Amino acid sequence: MVELENITKVYHMGKVEVHALRGVTLSIAEGEMIAVIGASGSGKSTMLNVIGLLDRPASGRYLFKGVDVSQLNDNQLAEMRNKEFGFVFQDFNLLPRATALANVELPLIYSGNVRRRRERAGEALERVGLGERANHKPTEMSGGEQQRVAIARALVNNPSLILADEPTGNLDTHSSAEIMSIFQQLHREGKTVVLITHEADIAAQAERIIRLQDGRIMSR
Repeated sequence: MVELENITKVYHMGKVEVHALRGVTLSIAEGEMIAVIGASGSGKSTMLNVIGLLDRPASGRYLFKGVDVSQLNDNQLAEMRNKEFGFVFQDFNLLPRATALANVELPLIYSGNVRRRRERAGEALERVGLGERANHKPTEMSGGEQQRVAIARALVNNPSLILADEPTGNLDTHSSAEIMSIFQQLHREGKTVVLITHEADIAAQAERIIRLQDGRIMSR
């Protein structure tokens, strides 16, 4: 599904060059669940952003389902990103004044896929165990519930790949276990899941662990 070939990424901070990725080569098979670990600044989030088409690499080749994404324009990248990828972030990134249902509907609105929009959003919330909380706002929910809303939002377009950046980083042990049980269930259903974590017990639940250090893959 994902083929990264000698990917580099350089950020310019004034006159300073920061090499976030240094020749990363990685294959991710359909249906696989992998964890990416490494110290802060190792390049984990940068790699996730490249995979999710949120950022372009400086050099190298990225094939997604056989398509060389460097050949796509911004509109094509946005269409692929909305259709193929579901994103889950540490800070949830929910609209605080919108209900859980309205938050989950957002990807459908952005993609122009409005058919059965409310019904599909409700089904996604049911899938993560929050059907009865559909009309609650994030401020009325626990951290674990907010993250489940974020997962429902990631699932509503039925993406091929779930990308989760520190999804349990702001949660207590019980809520973390609930979130990981959802990811495990998605994996059993055949979803491809890539998650970034600094927690060894979370990473251990994946099929494969990718260790990054200074922008390079040290083990896989």
